[in-house]
Order: sequence, then structure tokens, then C-alpha cells
Amino acid sequence: MTSRALSALGVALLLSGCATVPPTATSTSPSAVMSPTAASPSAESASPSPSDTDSPSPSAGTSTSPAAPAVLVLRPTGIDSLKFGAAEKDVVAVVDAKAGKPDDSYTGKVCELDDATPYGRQLLYGGAALLFQSKAKGTQSSPRTLTSWVVNLDQPLRSAMKLEAGYPTETTFAKLKTTFPKGKLSKIALGESAVWIFTTPSGLWYRGDDNKTPTDVGAGSMGTCE
Repeated sequence: MTSRALSALGVALLLSGCATVPPTATSTSPSAVMSPTAASPSAESASPSPSDTDSPSPSAGTSTSPAAPAVLVLRPTGIDSLKFGAAEKDVVAVVDAKAGKPDDSYTGKVCELDDATPYGRQLLYGGAALLFQSKAKGTQSSPRTLTSWVVNLDQPLRSAMKLEAGYPTETTFAKLKTTFPKGKLSKIALGESAVWIFTTPSGLWYRGDDNKTPTDVGAGSMGTCE
């Protein structure tokens, strides 16, 4: 377990926030899971043989519970049915059960330059990072909630995770503007450097070090620490 300020890691993976502002997101319902259809028993013959009568017939009221989703879908509103704001322990339990334990974990103040900053924890699952934050002026023992997820587009996702359909992983800002005409490309200055953010109408965003190609895609609250 490594402990360090999340603002430093945020330069590479996400814009950790000193006063994070969540982008507007439209609600996306989880994909429906269909219950398996029970097979109808074969019609019995008029004079059943002993072997026929020995075989138990399916109960009319027997039903099969729907299986859990095969993968965790990263959505503009959270992860699968877990919305941003869900308790850290609940999110971690679901993600670990599906995707396995995280590769690494970082904890610390989200922005060391702000006394009122939240206390955060970031978990890495392959190319995906999940960020949890406390309320303002939080400490290591403060309860935290899911505030954002970020996927590094240069790294593979674990097989148990996928981006919601309709959001490309190989694209350019120009192509994103064509795909999402109502989306907005913004430049955010970070000291002597800058990053470009394209925000889709749903609130899911793409980030890049120039105005050509995004390097990350994510959703949830986002801000700057400077």
C-alpha cells in the first residue's frame, strides 16, 4: 500500500480536484438481464413406461434467478448500477468480486495546497483508476464515496471491465466532435502546461495533452489542484 498526495498522481491519470465540480450527467439505466426461459416438459404418452414415471417433472412454479452481468460497465453515471456517491466499501466489494483485487492503491490529501481538501483513495485495476473522496477537511479515517473513474487509453482494461457502448477507445478530438456534435472541447491551464478536455452531453469526458488525441476517458467529478 503506497501513501502519497493524490494531486501528484493526478497529473498522469486524472485531474484531482481542489473544489471538484461534477459534470452534468444524464441517467443511464443498467442493461437489463433476461431470465432464462424454462424449457417446457415433453408431453407424456398415454401409457408411460416405468422409466418415464421415475423421471421427476419440472415444477410449474420453479424459476431461475437471472445471472449477474458478465462485466462491469463504466458509465457516465458510475460503474454499472453503482452511482457516483456510492460508499467506497460497497463499490470495492462489487469491483473486487468481478475484476479481482486492485494492482495498486494510493491514499492522501487530494490537493495539498488547500487546507479544506478532501482525503482520497485511488485504486488501479489495469488501465482503470477509481477515485474515492471524503468530504472537505477529511482524514484517512473519514468515510469516502466514489467520485470518478478514469481509463488510460494506452493500457488494456481488465477483461471484467468495459466502457459503455457508444464511447470509442480509439479516437481523436475531431472525431469526437463529429460523434457528439453537442460536446465541448475546452483547454485547462495547469501552471506552465495545459490539458484539453472534451465533454460529451452525458458528462463522460476525454482528456489529452494536446488538442489532437485524447489519452484518457473518464466520468465523475473533475477539477484542478494549483
